[in-house]
Amino acid sequence: MSRSYKAIAETAVQDLYEVTSAFDSVRAIFTLMLETFPEDSTPHAFAQLGTLEISDWNTKVYQWCEYMENELDDANAEAQKESPLPHYLLDLRSNEVAEVISAERTHATRWWTHLNEMRRRKELPDWVAAGVGTHDEHDLMLESRKAVNQALFGSDDLGGAQQYREVAL
Repeated sequence: MSRSYKAIAETAVQDLYEVTSAFDSVRAIFTLMLETFPEDSTPHAFAQLGTLEISDWNTKVYQWCEYMENELDDANAEAQKESPLPHYLLDLRSNEVAEVISAERTHATRWWTHLNEMRRRKELPDWVAAGVGTHDEHDLMLESRKAVNQALFGSDDLGGAQQYREVAL
C-alpha cells in the first residue's frame, strides 16, 4: 500500500501534536517536583531546568506544527485550483506507464514505417494505400501521442527528434 506525501505529512503533524501533549505531561512532572523539593536542592534545580527546556521544545514543536498546517493548507488550495493532471501517478507507476507507452509507440512506428514502404513500392491495394503510411496519417499519430502525453504526464513533449513530421514552408 502506498500513501501520498500529503497523507504522510498530515499523520506527522498529528503525531507531533501528540508529542506536545506528552511535553505537557512531562512539564506536569517537573511542576510537581518544583512544588515537592526545597528550592536549594538538586532535584528542584533539575526541575527548573526541565521546565525551561520542555517549554522551549513545546513552543518549537507547536510552531512547526502550525507552519506545516499552513503549508498543507496552501498545498490543498493549489491542488484545488487546477491540477495539471486529472489523476495522481506515483513516480514508480509513472515510469512503468511511460515504458509501456514507449514500447507500444516503438511497435506502432515500426509498423507505420513498414506500411509506408509497402505503399511506396506499390505493394498495398489501392484502397489501403491512399490512407496508410501517409504524412497526414503520421501527423495524426503524432497528435494522438501528444494527447496521451498531455493527459498522463502534463506535457505534450514526445521526446527525441520527430524526423517524419511534415513542415510547412
